[in-house]
Amino acid sequence: MKSIKKYSIWWLILISLTLTVSAITSPTITVTGMFFSMLGHLAFAVIISLIPLIIYWLIRKPLNVEQYMATVTAMWLFLAIANLAVM
Repeated sequence: MKSIKKYSIWWLILISLTLTVSAITSPTITVTGMFFSMLGHLAFAVIISLIPLIIYWLIRKPLNVEQYMATVTAMWLFLAIANLAVM
């Protein structure tokens, strides 16, 4: 909860861009469809960004919050570009 308050602008931008990409890539826009599309985008970004987090933790150089946010953003951007490219 502390990181949500501290980085509220980052969360706002990430959620709004996820909503935008979900709206663009959805064939039909429904509330549940948008919810699951946004959830899928964010889950992908968080799950894939766990890989560097675990690797750096194993070599005893853990990522700080800003570095992890950067990896989540990079993975989100990777998925967004891939989704928009196949349209």
